[in-house]
Amino acid sequence: MFALAYNIPFNWYVGLPAIALVSGVTLVVVAFVYYLSRFLHYTRVARTIFCISGTSLFVVNYFLNSGIDGPTGFFLILMMVVMVAIVPVRQYWIWVSSTILIALSLHYLQYTRPDLVPYTYASKKDRYIDISSAFLTVVSVILLCFYFIRRRYDMERRDALRNAARMKELDLEKNKLFSIIAHDLRSPLSHIQNFLEMLAEYDLTEKESQQIREELMLSTRRTLEMLNNVLHWSKNQMSGFKIEKDTINILQVLSPQLLLFRDIAAAKGISLDLKIEANLTLAANSDMLQVIVRNLINNAIKFTASGGSITVFAGYVDGQCRITVSDSGNGLPVHLSKEIFSLSISPGLGTANERGTGLGLTLCREYTELLEGRIYFKCDPYSGTTFFVDFPADEKGKEAMQQLETGQHQA
Repeated sequence: MFALAYNIPFNWYVGLPAIALVSGVTLVVVAFVYYLSRFLHYTRVARTIFCISGTSLFVVNYFLNSGIDGPTGFFLILMMVVMVAIVPVRQYWIWVSSTILIALSLHYLQYTRPDLVPYTYASKKDRYIDISSAFLTVVSVILLCFYFIRRRYDMERRDALRNAARMKELDLEKNKLFSIIAHDLRSPLSHIQNFLEMLAEYDLTEKESQQIREELMLSTRRTLEMLNNVLHWSKNQMSGFKIEKDTINILQVLSPQLLLFRDIAAAKGISLDLKIEANLTLAANSDMLQVIVRNLINNAIKFTASGGSITVFAGYVDGQCRITVSDSGNGLPVHLSKEIFSLSISPGLGTANERGTGLGLTLCREYTELLEGRIYFKCDPYSGTTFFVDFPADEKGKEAMQQLETGQHQA
């Protein structure tokens, strides 16, 4: 369109008003075609109109602009290049061959009937200027077309390589996850089978039965937790996964599972302390927040020795809504890397030989990022680990922080 807009005053300047008029009509047609394709999405219709009208207008230009002695040959070459750039591959031969046939027919017609194609240049200088201008215009447009084609190709190639790498990573994670699941599912099922066989073959005392029931309950609870994580992870990998946020009270949302975890921790001889502000609110998805906190507490219970403690804190810190889960550790040197938030490392055994898939912390990272938060940890080799989850404060939280700051200044 810019080339056509340039040609209108230029042809008028070199004494070719009829060509300037044709350029103006062509500009209107091209603008209409662009509107059809870009805004109405009639791409196929727009392509057809462009190819037919563009070729027709250049045929008219041939007769008005000195035929083979003018620049129309350059423009027909440009037309073929643009056709190759916009039409489907299977239509190349139709449009390109028809344009070549039209050009050769025009040359033959001028050769046999030169009177039909008048020489329209007033001087030799005007012809040289017009031909040179047309050459530069055509070369510029062709280079621009190839630039955008190459740029689009490079972008699609990068996207394809990125998607291939991501698919490979997901495939490795999936294979690793399934191998862990296969092992961990077999264990509780084997326990249940052994228990049923013992009930059928032996007379067990009440104490023995109680001990086996407790082991089975613990094993099935871990298996259920693992399956819940797998379901959440699978849902997260699905295309079209949408997040619905709402303003939630953190204490109300987390209280039911925190009370349950207090009993689970107590069974292992671990104290679970809660320090959550009563009116703390957050714009988040309650299910995703529960998954994050549940997995962090599960992880803390897993790696805390009997007699230790776990503290869950939630409040406004440094202009953010912060949730932390701190544990006292197992008394042994611990060194964690950032890879614990991925499936690339093998999960370790807990203080009671608990096994895990490593999926819990991966879910924590993915859900935190989806909720526009940040998760990280600080680890002391002997005194335990603290996981931090920071979220942007909602409007209510910002007001509460402002009131708190005002009260501190007044004090």
